[in-house]
Amino acid sequence: MSRRSSWSYVQARLQARHGERLTEGDWRALEAARSPDHFIDGLHATALRRFSERLNAGMSSHAMERALRNAWRDYVAEVASWPPPEWRPAILWCAPLADLSTFAALLHGEAPRWVQQDAMLAEFFELTQGSTMKSPIDVLLPGPKREPTLEKRWYANWRSLWPQGGREGRALTVLAGIVKAHVASLDRAGLQDASAAYRRTLAQAVTGMFRRHSASPIAVFCHLALVALDLERLRGGIVRRALFAATREAA
Repeated sequence: MSRRSSWSYVQARLQARHGERLTEGDWRALEAARSPDHFIDGLHATALRRFSERLNAGMSSHAMERALRNAWRDYVAEVASWPPPEWRPAILWCAPLADLSTFAALLHGEAPRWVQQDAMLAEFFELTQGSTMKSPIDVLLPGPKREPTLEKRWYANWRSLWPQGGREGRALTVLAGIVKAHVASLDRAGLQDASAAYRRTLAQAVTGMFRRHSASPIAVFCHLALVALDLERLRGGIVRRALFAATREAA
């Protein structure tokens, strides 16, 4: 299969998944559900069922988040199987993104008991304790010749995984800049600011890049960024309802 036909195949898969994304009206209908079980039932009736099939209303909020992290990792692995092999390591490196906040807590000595129930988090915890095991995520540990922050260490390794001699570096740097600006905006936001507006702005910018860079590696990373936004919204919806239901039951 030629390079062009390979990426045409990838784009066809991406376009099909992109077309399955929920509209704002779909989200509003879904978020009208007040209980976790109704919310999960609504998810199962949409394309988000691939991420929610492991969920049930009887789970704790930690178990729900663990199931969603695993669903994200599985999805990244699936998408990484579509492009030519030289791009797979960089795509697979997107999987730990969902864990960076917990990795940061572990680096600061915070180790919740539920960490041991998640294989990747348990592995990183062992690394923070001085384990000499070989692991692809050990590059996220601090070191004298490494970037000073966890996010920068993730980004530096991601760049190192881009195939040499490719022409996609500039566009990927732009995409990374868009995401970084989004994160910085959220950091500056006040408590009264809703995240929905920031999420819409990021989704619009990334969707524009997805369309401009079709049939290329950039489109793959744009797609994963959009899926991550959907999962963030899904996670917020289900965890809020689960915690509210638990509080109401206790009361």
